[in-house]
Amino acid sequence: MRLVILPFLALSFLGVEAYNALPPVPWRYSIGTFKFSTRRPPTIYLQTSAADVRDTDGLTLIPPSARGFAETFAGDLKDMFHVDVKVECVSFGSKRDDRAPAIYLGIDGERGRYTYESGVETSEGYTIDVAEGSVTILELMLVRGIVGVRQGSGRDEIIELKTGRAVDSPAYPTRGFLLDAGRKWYSADACCSRLCFLKDLCTYASFFKFSEFHYHASDNYPLNRGHNTTWQDIYSQFSLLPDNPDLYPLVPRHNESHTRAEFESMQKHCASRGITIIPEIEAPGHALAITKWKPELALANKKDLLNLTHPDTIPTVKAIWSEFLPWFQTKEVHIGADEYDSDLADVYIHFVNTMSEFISATTGKKVRIWGTYEPSNASEISKSIISQHWQYGQSDPVQLEKDGYEIVNSEDWWAYTGLKNDHTPILPAPYPQYFNNTRVLNFGGVSGWQWEPSLYNPFNTTTEWQVPVESKRNKGAIMATWNDNGPDATTQLEAYYCIRDGIPVVGARSWSGRRGPEINLGTLEISKSILTNGAPSQNLDRRLGRGYKPGDLLFEWPAGTGVRSTSKSKGMNYTMQITYTSPFTLSSAHDAVSLTLTPNSTLIFTADGFEYPLRSVSESAYDPGHPGRIWSNDTTSTHVPVSLPSAATITIQTDKIGGSRVWQNDRFLGRFEVFVFGGRNTLFSWSQMAFVAPVEQVRGGVGEVKIWEGLMR
Repeated sequence: MRLVILPFLALSFLGVEAYNALPPVPWRYSIGTFKFSTRRPPTIYLQTSAADVRDTDGLTLIPPSARGFAETFAGDLKDMFHVDVKVECVSFGSKRDDRAPAIYLGIDGERGRYTYESGVETSEGYTIDVAEGSVTILELMLVRGIVGVRQGSGRDEIIELKTGRAVDSPAYPTRGFLLDAGRKWYSADACCSRLCFLKDLCTYASFFKFSEFHYHASDNYPLNRGHNTTWQDIYSQFSLLPDNPDLYPLVPRHNESHTRAEFESMQKHCASRGITIIPEIEAPGHALAITKWKPELALANKKDLLNLTHPDTIPTVKAIWSEFLPWFQTKEVHIGADEYDSDLADVYIHFVNTMSEFISATTGKKVRIWGTYEPSNASEISKSIISQHWQYGQSDPVQLEKDGYEIVNSEDWWAYTGLKNDHTPILPAPYPQYFNNTRVLNFGGVSGWQWEPSLYNPFNTTTEWQVPVESKRNKGAIMATWNDNGPDATTQLEAYYCIRDGIPVVGARSWSGRRGPEINLGTLEISKSILTNGAPSQNLDRRLGRGYKPGDLLFEWPAGTGVRSTSKSKGMNYTMQITYTSPFTLSSAHDAVSLTLTPNSTLIFTADGFEYPLRSVSESAYDPGHPGRIWSNDTTSTHVPVSLPSAATITIQTDKIGGSRVWQNDRFLGRFEVFVFGGRNTLFSWSQMAFVAPVEQVRGGVGEVKIWEGLMR
């Protein structure tokens, strides 16, 4: 069974008609309301015959039972309304107290009712019937209907949901997001697991009916950027820690890798939300983690490309996959195969086909690759391999579909985000530093033409250059978030800020497709605001509470040292005032962030092990086309570290575009920033760093700390 009611409840229960669910629900209202109070919450009644049913149609190999989804639903309702909701298994014909509000979850026995846009039957469809005394959700597999009800919920003492009926199913099975964990470590080191950030990101995305998390597990910083003089010094990452010690050299930093138990925990959590993790191990390109370990396997002229003619190359890659394939609880995996030398097409094709055959023979899993330009007259890539299109010039998705390949839409024009800074001057980049919803809502630059997964080509927008909407080979779409600028260019939470508002829009268009309701642009901003702020069971925004408005005082720390507060950190947007008399440290182990005034009067934020001193910049210096960026040749900013008075009151104001900036009284002191090497080391710039306010522990000479909601200056 799968989860769809909550996003729908989060809106409808509020009783406000000026906004809509994302994805939109094809709701047919009737007269009346379903009500419950926080003093008398509803009971979830799960159909007894459905309790142990599991969805085996999806990609996950560890589908939770319907009972598991019902318990997750109850937990989300508790998070949203602060009420305890019971789950009871009953026969739907049994008697109950008609005066008590009830939510019924059960199996829809009518096969063929729910299909993807291609006409293929899906287990993700659902029917919601809302009567005055009860809500009934019937699904072939119970997950997506529960998300729909969650989005109709509110937080008042009396919660109301309009009566009516909705029958809904997704247009495509693949509705995914990618996070580049090969050039940045993501852990979050909080709650009960080091993987809390990634789990919370899955929780957030599931609220908008995503189905896949493409986990890009290995990669390296571009060889043609940075200040490293030798390729062995360039940053590379392999974020899975093998059980086999013989493979340890593959992992440069064991403290920045997931054990099997940790990865399994993350897979189970995401599966409980209806999301399957699709792991990717990159080869034969982007393979510096392998070639640092075994330099003899590298091409002589490009050290992050494997030499596929070396007799040990394919056995080495097979050994890596043999270690990790038993970890991966999915029917499909991704072997990368991106941006290899096109002059070596025949050995590339042999490698891809060999790996696909090996993985299929040993585990039965299918393989995905990135669409890559590798022309050959002698051979072709097996049609059992799924091609993830990302850029014209690398692959032609229309031709691939005609030739019989399954495809996934990650066209970089709409799907890509380059965290913190683009690739200027490399074309066809630049990629936006925040996900560009305008390109989804105006595909190909055509005003009002809302993208959906059959739309691949933004440059030639005629029908023949797009994939037929009825194609059974078009699996759907994945938005992609990349760390091309390296591990220090962003904090973990900044990755979330960059895609926070894009996930609801992409989720809506991937679910609805061409046949479903479009996004209502008139209500989009308020709908997005309500839903992103209300997504349950995670706190990626790092709020100190709900319902606050700009200017409200959220946090006040009295004089003293060594006192641990009940709060951990405050996310965007905030204003923090610190009065100090000597060096101090504010820290949050929850987010691996600290703010320290050193004995030499330098103010330093530390995040994920990287230090960012306060630097002198002009308050008005920025690139109008790329907010937050200051070009290195700007003469108004020195970027030298600032020396603070030994005792003072300072104000730190933070938002994701301006970053964390500092004032003393009314004098602007500077900002925290990172140096970014542009594409091929031809242009250089500084970009803003936006840190949470760490208040889990206060040490040293701090007299007072205050934090207000919003930007006060």
